[in-house]
Amino acid sequence: MNYSRSTTRAFTPGIRRAFTLIELLVVIAIIATLAAILFPVFASAREKARQTTCLSNLKQIGSATMMYVQDYDEGMPIGYYATAGYTSEVIWHFVISPYMGEGKFDNDNQTNRPAVRTCPSSIEREALSYSMNQRIGGNGDANDGGWYFEPLAQAAIVRPAETILYGDGTQNPAWRGNCGSLYQWTPGLTEGRTGTPAATDTEWVRLDNDKGVAPAPFQVRYRHSGGANLAYADGHAKWAKRGNIKPLAWQVGGDREDAAIR
Repeated sequence: MNYSRSTTRAFTPGIRRAFTLIELLVVIAIIATLAAILFPVFASAREKARQTTCLSNLKQIGSATMMYVQDYDEGMPIGYYATAGYTSEVIWHFVISPYMGEGKFDNDNQTNRPAVRTCPSSIEREALSYSMNQRIGGNGDANDGGWYFEPLAQAAIVRPAETILYGDGTQNPAWRGNCGSLYQWTPGLTEGRTGTPAATDTEWVRLDNDKGVAPAPFQVRYRHSGGANLAYADGHAKWAKRGNIKPLAWQVGGDREDAAIR
């Protein structure tokens, strides 16, 4: 019986075909292209998650404020007040703490800081991140001539669903990374209380700079994809794109502009 001989290709042990330089470059180019496409997507997804957490924080703060208002004859919490020599400070963050299930806040030692008062996208992750509309919360300082403006009654706000109460604030390294407790007076100005409204991307970036010496510490911080999370005087919260916030959103008198108090 005859058997035909196998004609299979001979295999030489120890010899393997390597990638050519061209093939390696093609693979590297493909990986780099995929990375360039996917990394921004991942970063955007992470920021979207932070934005959602921040918005949830402001919703909780807004709801806590509505409970406070019901318990205090429809009066809004005080925004800020300091006694002579700054021996004591009253800040809205701490006034509404009991309505968020929080303990006492130690401002000197920066302990027991509730996560709900820190925006996860803020640079200083262990510091306060939100500010209050000064026209609603009032302001007072016994060390500055004794001037004092009472917080408003809820009924004084003509359009609560359109009037900003709280929102993302600019942090200041000089205050251990905390933001200013209040927006003064019209956020969007390039120098805080004075100056002109920001008009260019460069000016907005300058306002948004959390590091270094903050140029406008009492301003809105647009840290969420070119926008800010805001809570309104009726308790709801939403995201607003930079440049789309109208001046009347900071007013309490409806269609008329409030007189500049300070």
